[in-house]
Amino acid sequence: MIAAFPKRHPFGERGTVRWTDLRNERILLPLDGPGPELERLLSVKLHDTSPRHILHQDSSLDQLLGLVGAEYGALLMLEGGTGARYDGVVYREIHDDDGPTRLNFAAYWRETNSNPTLGPFLAMLRERYPDLSGAPAPI
Repeated sequence: MIAAFPKRHPFGERGTVRWTDLRNERILLPLDGPGPELERLLSVKLHDTSPRHILHQDSSLDQLLGLVGAEYGALLMLEGGTGARYDGVVYREIHDDDGPTRLNFAAYWRETNSNPTLGPFLAMLRERYPDLSGAPAPI
């Protein structure tokens, strides 16, 4: 998990941020995509079910990062969105007590689906995210 902050924000100087540091921050969240899940995660991590400083935006990631650069608030996001560089925006990892917060994803495929993209897609996943369980990889 990553938080995007305005460059001049006090957290902009830090290497990492803890969930509790976000308690009094104005947080921008998209209405769609990962927004609702990120809001639930924030509530769980802060042990608080009442949204305080959450601003829901019907905007794309680009527009949300523009708002961060304009010092409108901080943005919770997934690490994959950090490839884009915006003036006045810095990205910081969000940490739990035991290190960086990581989200796990699962993908399912019906055996009856014969789409030819499955093989290359699974090969890419195995290359980038090796299974550490020791179980043999399915064919």
